[in-house]
Amino acid sequence: MRRTAVEKADFIDKEYREYLRSSYSFGNDKYQDLYEKRLNEEELYKGPYLHMSMPFKKGHSLNQLIDKNIVDSDFRKLGNIHLNRTLYLHQEKSIVKIADKRNIVVTTGTGSGKTECFLYPIINEIMKEKRNGNKEPGIRAMFLYPMNALVNDQIDRLREILSSYPEITYGSFTGDTPENYKDGGTREKFAENNGIASLPDNELVTRDEMRKNPPSLLFTNYSMLEYMLIRPKDSVLFNPENLNNWRFIVLDEAHTYGGALGIELSMLLKRVTGFAKTKPNFILTSATLGEKNKSDKDIVSFAKKLTSVNYDTSDIIYADRLSFSNEVRKYALDGKDISLIKNSLNNETELGNALSKYASISGNDAKEKLYNFLEGEYNTWMVYSNLMNGPKNFRDLAKKFKPKINSKQLSDLIDIINFAEKDGMGLFELKYHSFVRALSGAYVTFGKNPDLTLIKSKKIHEMKAFEVGNCRYCNATYVIGKIVTSSKDNLNYLIQNDEVDIYDNYGDEESVYVDYFLTEKPNVGLDDAEEDTKYEEYTVCAKCGCIHKTENLNARICECGEEYSFNLYKVEEKGKKSAANNINTCLSCGHRNKNGIVKTVSVGKDEGTALIGQILYDAIDEGENTSTKKSSGGLNFSKKKVERIVPKTKQFLCFSDSRQQASFASVFMDNNQTRLIQKRLLLKLLEENNYQDIAVNNAASLLKKEIENKHLFEGDMDAEKNAWICILKELLLVDGRYSAEGLGLLYFDLNIDDILNDTSEEALNEIFDEVDISRISKKEFHDLVEMILLAFRTTPAIDYSCSGLTTEEKMDHLDYRKFNNYVSLQEAKGNGKKKTYIRSLLPINEKENMVVEYVTKALHCDANKAKSMISIIFGAFAEQNIFQKKDDEDVYQIQAGKYVLKSGHGKKFYVCHKCGRVTPYNVNNACFTKDCKGELMEIDPDEYFTNNYYRKQYQTKKIERIVIQEHTAQIERKVAKQYQKDFKEKKINILSCSTTFEMGVDIGDLETVYMRNVPPTPANYVQRAGRAGRRKDSSAFVLTYCSAKSHDYTYFDDPTKMIAGIIQPPHFDVANEKIVLRHLVAASFGFFFKKQPEYFDSIKALVFDDGIHVYKEYLDEKPNNLREYIDTKLLYDINLDYKNYKWVEDKAFVDKLNYFVSDIQNNIKELERCKEEASKIEEFKAADSYKKQIDAVMNSKVIDDLSKYSIIPKYGFPVDVVNLDVYENGYKRHDKDLSRDLRIAISEYAPDSEVIVDGKKYTSRYINLPKQSEFVKHYYEICPDCGRVNISLNPYGLSKCNHCGGKLHFSHEPEFFVVPEYGFKTGPNKEGTRIKPKRSYSGEVAYVGGNTVKKRSNLGQITIESTSDDELFVRNKSNFYYCPECGYAELKKNDSVFKTEKEHKNYRDFKCNNQTLYKIQLGHKFKTDVTRFIIPILHSYEENRYKALSFLYAFLEGISEAFNIERNDIDGLVEKNMNSDTIDILIFDNVPGGAGHSKRLLNKDELIKALRMAYKKVNQNCCDENTSCYNCLRNYYNQQYHKYLRRKDAKEIIEQIFQMLGIPLEK
Repeated sequence: MRRTAVEKADFIDKEYREYLRSSYSFGNDKYQDLYEKRLNEEELYKGPYLHMSMPFKKGHSLNQLIDKNIVDSDFRKLGNIHLNRTLYLHQEKSIVKIADKRNIVVTTGTGSGKTECFLYPIINEIMKEKRNGNKEPGIRAMFLYPMNALVNDQIDRLREILSSYPEITYGSFTGDTPENYKDGGTREKFAENNGIASLPDNELVTRDEMRKNPPSLLFTNYSMLEYMLIRPKDSVLFNPENLNNWRFIVLDEAHTYGGALGIELSMLLKRVTGFAKTKPNFILTSATLGEKNKSDKDIVSFAKKLTSVNYDTSDIIYADRLSFSNEVRKYALDGKDISLIKNSLNNETELGNALSKYASISGNDAKEKLYNFLEGEYNTWMVYSNLMNGPKNFRDLAKKFKPKINSKQLSDLIDIINFAEKDGMGLFELKYHSFVRALSGAYVTFGKNPDLTLIKSKKIHEMKAFEVGNCRYCNATYVIGKIVTSSKDNLNYLIQNDEVDIYDNYGDEESVYVDYFLTEKPNVGLDDAEEDTKYEEYTVCAKCGCIHKTENLNARICECGEEYSFNLYKVEEKGKKSAANNINTCLSCGHRNKNGIVKTVSVGKDEGTALIGQILYDAIDEGENTSTKKSSGGLNFSKKKVERIVPKTKQFLCFSDSRQQASFASVFMDNNQTRLIQKRLLLKLLEENNYQDIAVNNAASLLKKEIENKHLFEGDMDAEKNAWICILKELLLVDGRYSAEGLGLLYFDLNIDDILNDTSEEALNEIFDEVDISRISKKEFHDLVEMILLAFRTTPAIDYSCSGLTTEEKMDHLDYRKFNNYVSLQEAKGNGKKKTYIRSLLPINEKENMVVEYVTKALHCDANKAKSMISIIFGAFAEQNIFQKKDDEDVYQIQAGKYVLKSGHGKKFYVCHKCGRVTPYNVNNACFTKDCKGELMEIDPDEYFTNNYYRKQYQTKKIERIVIQEHTAQIERKVAKQYQKDFKEKKINILSCSTTFEMGVDIGDLETVYMRNVPPTPANYVQRAGRAGRRKDSSAFVLTYCSAKSHDYTYFDDPTKMIAGIIQPPHFDVANEKIVLRHLVAASFGFFFKKQPEYFDSIKALVFDDGIHVYKEYLDEKPNNLREYIDTKLLYDINLDYKNYKWVEDKAFVDKLNYFVSDIQNNIKELERCKEEASKIEEFKAADSYKKQIDAVMNSKVIDDLSKYSIIPKYGFPVDVVNLDVYENGYKRHDKDLSRDLRIAISEYAPDSEVIVDGKKYTSRYINLPKQSEFVKHYYEICPDCGRVNISLNPYGLSKCNHCGGKLHFSHEPEFFVVPEYGFKTGPNKEGTRIKPKRSYSGEVAYVGGNTVKKRSNLGQITIESTSDDELFVRNKSNFYYCPECGYAELKKNDSVFKTEKEHKNYRDFKCNNQTLYKIQLGHKFKTDVTRFIIPILHSYEENRYKALSFLYAFLEGISEAFNIERNDIDGLVEKNMNSDTIDILIFDNVPGGAGHSKRLLNKDELIKALRMAYKKVNQNCCDENTSCYNCLRNYYNQQYHKYLRRKDAKEIIEQIFQMLGIPLEK
């Protein structure tokens, strides 16, 4: 049976708790009991909530409107139009409004038929024109979409509607549109390639067709419209004669046009309509633009800014919805009958019988019968009446139906209500919404009365609270913190880690680091001398956290008393680490992991969302389909059809807020799924073999067949390699205690039974007598041998060359277990650095190691006797060729084929009562763990691990192929289109997408949507949730993961505010210099290319044949037509000093244009040089390759390069955008589009940072250099008096502060940064996708200033000043060393030298002539809107700075909530005001040039609203008020201040502000 939505919710909650319970252990029973108790008390899952949407009111049918002469009678000629089906009332209103020549805004909700609101009226108006004799060619309507997928959906629809009405032509002009039939084949070929049975004559499919005869209906996206306005060939579309009858522009999904994109679109629309004699009417549509009577004025303001035309509030068309009848209900379904009806939905006879028990019901089909029945049913009305005022928790609703109807029956009733339908309309739609949250961590106290809490706390009952986590392999307990020296008493203290997300992967851990301490004395490995990881013992005070090295007998200590002292063991790692903010080796179990060893209870977003995604997928149980089996070619004499059971496809859409998050999520979820399937395959293999032993080589063959038959794993590895990965992950104990062996499900034995069978008891006894050790049984001897030789598996010294795995595949799938390691009996002292890693069974330094200690415990003997026994056993098995010797060295491996896979079913297993280690081997109850005094006890693994999440997964996981793909703007358009098609056709199970899929892209029937974080606004949530609910056989289920950040916690606290919250239209300010300038440049190129089209043919023509020079001369002539167009059509309502060609003098334009030319010219020079060098050494193949690359550059499209270099607008990241060019083996990948705003790029694209695209990882390695010049050095110095940043191009010009006039003190040349405005390139990548992408840490924004106050206002004693184009500055805190010749660069930690030497290759993969790398810092300056708050109560900078910071971050959270904008749209800082002795709060827009958000704070009502939201944020009980957490003040960007941010401080400041203003805190 399929799970109901409520059963899914219960399943997810239960599995999530089981995971948290199974995954963490804290060393002793007291902590563990407390942890499980606190876990049970935590509310981790909310919901499911039921949200009801009423059906839309209906108006007249098209036939009726034709009869009323509102709609043209030619509508009856259209195809796939339901003439007698009544329209929604809002659709009818749109027809009337548009006929009245009004600009309109349609905002009617998801699933409201918005397309009909503009398509029917436009077709109607064109029909009327033609009936009135206007049959002139040209565009009548332009439809502008944010993405091609939406364009394609509309064209498919029009093809059906207009195929029988040739008078109206239509076409889509996008990147997928072929130039002509030479490129695209014939019309018939085009139809065949696109799966179209017949292509109508009125569908124009090539660009040439549309240029010659512009279609009546033109569909495009805004990026392509930009290109069309510049390309000379396309400009014909906008000739006046083709725009004489232009009536309409449709902007679908208008809610997406906010912030910088809104400014871009506003300028683009001005440019395109500037060619028309009369502006067309605008039709804006969106499911979520605002609420009736609440948002009217804001919607009108938004629409006017976007389109530059006027609207009235009456021009907004909202949805009119029905209410459910209040008439007296005639009957009430019994609970049992509800379930009976649910099970009869597909059997009309049984359904009729069930309904007839209550009433005589008629109807054309089951859906209509149910509709008619439920209209008079009492329980249906009860559901409606309880949800009519907003969403409710299902469990609260269920209480109102008990005891007559239980929860399962109520859930069935909801499915029945959703199924019922009459005339295409349901009673009302019900959708389930659930929210699951992350924990914030586990915090413990030490001492006599230990305690534990899952709420972030500095202290618990006056005792110091420490954060704890576990080794992800052995569950050893770690304290995670940081040793700091107090300025008050000069003592060292261990404080909580308040700066770093340990799951993040920064490239530079010098600026952000964490200390890790084991709570128990570590277990060093087999050979102490070989370990790169050591430990030091520390003594800590449990009361205050004072800490010192235990060996330091003279250390200064606190006065709390010795009774509070306890010991911790600090892990010290040497050498390069892959996980910069974690440790890579556990000293308790010896495990290594490049992703980091320690996990905290907060889990981490990537791991947490992958886990919940996995559980959600398991919760979806689609049932099965019965289908007719196809003949396999044999004879079938039976007339009966052979049927087979086919599982239905399970699917969900997975949303992330960014491209990189979506990309990594797809990889992480895929890895998680693969890992579980690998375990399950091994267990299933044993089950099918009746739990008999299977030789490893045989197991590999059997697994290969299973993997091939079920097509289980995606990727490049074949079935045989995947089979070996399944085996090796267990054989090499990659997952530690969470391996199937660690959970008592299976294990691997060396195949030594024959040897032992041939060895008599007497022979064994002689050995023990010889060494003078008590005898043991042959079974115990077998176990002893297995435990001693376990070293071969853990080192690992296993020869698995037969697997065929490459080095890269080992790296990617077997973690650190990829080296060619060996085991020796004993290594000599001082053997030095070895080429191969060798583990010694016997200690090198004459002390016990793990193996020796174990033998002493197991055989009750001393160390020397233990060593003798180990030597005898090792020698004996070496003689039996169990080991494989390396050449002439006495070092060994064991071939993987020597092992046997054994089932744990019915076998004895043992657990150490102290450390919890599980093993199938037992010799005198001795535990193998080093320094462990515990004894083994026999267990039944099924009972012992009853509720273990991992064990249950390994045992029950369905073995099925799951296809997970990324769908973002990073991947090639054709690939993305194919993924969308595959998802719709059920070939992809999970589609990990970014925000683009919020819009109404056709993805077919879908029941489930999963959001990896709470969306920025309710509008985004409604759009994403609206993707679910396209099926009538079940109720939609929406699940949202609430990560540990303030925004998510707010909505987890009250999910109804996100499910049905206030929706506000987007906000932006058009006067953004950088964006406006780029549009003016684009417009000028459009005019220039129309006049001189020969320079548009290729980059060769524009750059090498003097095209740019001619373009500059064209601008120098100041042509009147361009002046008039720009000044009167584009700049008429923008207050910028750009008219009369003043924009041409802008330095930003000049610099960009010069770089564009020089960079391309120098690339060609470099390629020419490489070609000549290759020819000289007769590498003709390489020379030919370079020639092809030169030709490719020379013949590349001008429009693409103008966009790439950000000369013209680029709508993905519209301001200060730079690229990360992807290179592989010296060749550029043109199918990857990686671009970022500079402020983000200096961190995410900086050298050594990594990105993932379509399942592959790329590492940034080169900084694109300015050609024919050097980077401009920006020197900076911070004033010691006012704390402001001073920036100068002159290193010796920084003697006096520009802000306060104080003296700048420095005894050396000041630091400098460069702006990497030309982007970056990738180099070779060494890490697999399973390791989280690295990035370097970008610092905070600093205020530079420079502009005068534009606006000033006062709110009581608070002074508010607003400026535009104020300068700010941000830099990457890391040091880089770069090559000035080729741009090669690498991150260097803690390096202060000016230069260094290193051989390297350039991005073409050739050795660079230069070897000297110079120190460099990366930074970025930008101008934006800034609003300053001078608040008298914030004074004394040195004393109260951190209190002010606490208020700032609360204020920013409040602003984002109150303004309904993304938190990243705004930012702020605090600044010392020398004049008023106050700490000023500065709020600024993150978009360079400003988007208008900070200016809104000049409005008193908006400001008070933001402050109230801020107070609500810090007044919640999310953490100890003397600290802060990600639920209130903390975020990724303010990590350096985490330890200073206190919820209490922010709360008190806001209370004082309201008290000072005399305004109540509560509205």
